[in-house]
Amino acid sequence: MKRTFIIVGFIMVVVILALVRILFISPKPVPVNKAAANPVIPVECYIARDTSVIYQLETVGTIRANEEVEIVSEINRKITAIYLKEGASVTKGQLLFKLDDADIVARINKLNIEEQLAGSRESREKVLLAKGGISQEHYDEVSNLHQTLQAEIEVLRVDLAKTEIRAPFAGKIGLRNVSEGTLVNPSMILANLVDISRVKVDFSVPERYARDLHIGSRISFRTDYLNEDMNASVEAIEPEVDVRTRTLLVRAVAANSDGRLVSGTSLRVSLNLKELTKSLFIPTSVLIPSIKGYTVFVKRNDLAQPFMVKTGVRNRNFIQILDGISVGDTLVMTNLLRLKKDSPLKVIKIN
Repeated sequence: MKRTFIIVGFIMVVVILALVRILFISPKPVPVNKAAANPVIPVECYIARDTSVIYQLETVGTIRANEEVEIVSEINRKITAIYLKEGASVTKGQLLFKLDDADIVARINKLNIEEQLAGSRESREKVLLAKGGISQEHYDEVSNLHQTLQAEIEVLRVDLAKTEIRAPFAGKIGLRNVSEGTLVNPSMILANLVDISRVKVDFSVPERYARDLHIGSRISFRTDYLNEDMNASVEAIEPEVDVRTRTLLVRAVAANSDGRLVSGTSLRVSLNLKELTKSLFIPTSVLIPSIKGYTVFVKRNDLAQPFMVKTGVRNRNFIQILDGISVGDTLVMTNLLRLKKDSPLKVIKIN
């Protein structure tokens, strides 16, 4: 019995001590390391400012000769003489190839004799017609024969002219593909003739730039074999967009009196479309892409604050900002993946 009282008394003491601890002794708060939860992030920043830039479009193109043609024969004939020198310059109208014309010349000579006799007969018959010695019908037959012979001679002279193959314009002749004695036909290419005193620069631009191009616009271009920038002037613009590629074909012209530019080669074209002044341009490296658009972090009171921005045109390193930030804002450029809203910042460099 006595033992039972001791146990009950011990339990009551324990309960009383627990109540005293709960009611009168407050627990000490556990300290939180705020610095560890939000560490200061070192960043480089860029101050947004008014910028004047030239918007430049870069594309690829092709050099074409000012004029080029494949020299062919219009008739089936054998080559009797070649007057050109491969790779040499020729003048307009210069004789390049001579074809066999013996039969044509013989037929012309024969018809000339017949035409002279028919002309003399027509003269005599005209006198008789005036005196009433012959009928008008008879004279018309004689006159028609004379005119027919004259027409046949003209046809043969056209054929004779086709036996002389001449340069249609001044330029440089290429390699010839035939020799003397070759029987040629209209499907056989004898040689190529190109005029490269000036060259055409053909290139395409996306359809959205169609209104930014004008006749007379200046472009610069560079080839792989000439380590220098060259200039050309836009001469013609295709009136419609290619529906397959959604591009607009443009042709510029460049001087090439020294012959350094080679027809058919590729080139890189740079075209200054417009100059944008008093515009807000920022480095492309500050943008954070997302499904909704682009976000930038702005430093406000040493804390990172995200802002959605509306972008415009861009070049290689900068992009135009139309809305979202203002001139003078300090934009974060580095450690973007570590940032979140209200992240503390330490600026180590300002650009």
